[in-house]
Amino acid sequence: MAIETWDSPYIAIWLYLSILAVVLLFGVRGYSDKVSGLEAAGYGMLIIILSGLNGAALGQYMYDDEAKYDVLGVLGNTLGLSGSLLISGFILLIFYRYRVVKHPEEIIVKNGDIEISGSYLLSSLSIILWLGIMLGGIGVGHIVMGLVGDREGLLIASTVLIPIAIAIWLMTKYSKWMFKYIVWVLRRKGLLQVEDDESKSKDID
Repeated sequence: MAIETWDSPYIAIWLYLSILAVVLLFGVRGYSDKVSGLEAAGYGMLIIILSGLNGAALGQYMYDDEAKYDVLGVLGNTLGLSGSLLISGFILLIFYRYRVVKHPEEIIVKNGDIEISGSYLLSSLSIILWLGIMLGGIGVGHIVMGLVGDREGLLIASTVLIPIAIAIWLMTKYSKWMFKYIVWVLRRKGLLQVEDDESKSKDID
């Protein structure tokens, strides 16, 4: 379970604020293209570590030692860890959105396909969102397991796998949805760059 001495909500609050500070600093530097690959890896690892500690702290605070199945503790772990990663990823996505508006040449539509210039900000936010979705699915699966308890049956057991299956499906789709959003923003602002006339009439699937 979580660290037993971390039973104060203030620890989770301070960790949330620390994560937000790191994300904002990373986002600003990534927007200005002043972050190197090593720095991006460092920021990403720091966000993941702080999110893990936040999950432990929030889980311990919500932990119910009198309950047979600790659903509240697992819910705290999931919200603290997966929630922090997802929020961090979406904040970084906002910074990336403003970056491509400033530098629309980084995304080009060619023959109906998207060509993207390398970006440490983009790769980091993609990893953070991927982890957030995966851990969220696992966490919700554990919550369902706690609610189901020791009841037997194939149908009951399969309900534990449903959140994980949904998370895996989302992991295969979120990148596509993210770039559809970016392309929509650029097209709406008249900044979308298309290399030939044929591709102008094609929609991004």
